[in-house]
Amino acid sequence: MKFKLFKQLYSEALETNDLDMYVAERGWQHWMDNREKPADDLTTIYKLAHATLKQTRIKTGGLSQTNFSNQFAIPLRTWQDWEYGKRTPPIYVKLLVDYAVSNYE
Repeated sequence: MKFKLFKQLYSEALETNDLDMYVAERGWQHWMDNREKPADDLTTIYKLAHATLKQTRIKTGGLSQTNFSNQFAIPLRTWQDWEYGKRTPPIYVKLLVDYAVSNYE
């Protein structure tokens, strides 16, 4: 999924507090024609948007903090400070990390 579309859907997910409502309100959109299971895509985006950083990291198959920080080129201490709540990452960082994780294999 292209970043522009992910960003739009992510922003909409942040404005909604109910997953079922979020998926239902999207209706059928042109981008869904090329997707095998668009409801799964929307569910993933919603869950990432509402996840803690630790939950996001675990979605990578449970990478350790060290491996995650290496994989995504985020300094380990910075990641730890964010995950433990000592500092809060800017929303654009969370968005970019979530986009990267949504495409992680």
